[in-house]
Amino acid sequence: MTHRLNFALVGLLLLAACTTAPKPSGDWIRFDLLEPGLAPNRALACAPDICKAANNYSSAPEFSASAEILADALLRLEPGAERRTEANGDIHIRWVAVTPALRFRDDVDVLLHPSENQMTRMAVYSRSRVGLSDLGTNARRIEGLTRQLTREVEA
Repeated sequence: MTHRLNFALVGLLLLAACTTAPKPSGDWIRFDLLEPGLAPNRALACAPDICKAANNYSSAPEFSASAEILADALLRLEPGAERRTEANGDIHIRWVAVTPALRFRDDVDVLLHPSENQMTRMAVYSRSRVGLSDLGTNARRIEGLTRQLTREVEA
């Protein structure tokens, strides 16, 4: 009887964990300090001058829009995201993405780095909280986010 009760309590806790998307916890990540070598359940799109220490990333998207315009568009796409503006003008946005099928939580951090002529470079770091592999989910999330932001800015 005690085992059934424990099992039921664990089941309820897991169900509660899978139905909520808590805000990211802990300190904001620093893209310039990301270490080389990504686990297979992570993806990074970043320019070498932003992610100085990382060595395995895909190219960083660049937009012909200001960082403010991109930040506003991103917050429309991810209304629960947290935003912070750095002293140098970079805008950092983060949120917890929840996978549709199994409701896994993935942490997503975006850095919008203003450059010359109203251009903005975007760095994105998406990573799963659990599991050894994400089956490409985080890389697809970055690609999808880039497409969505492009449509939002062009509209």
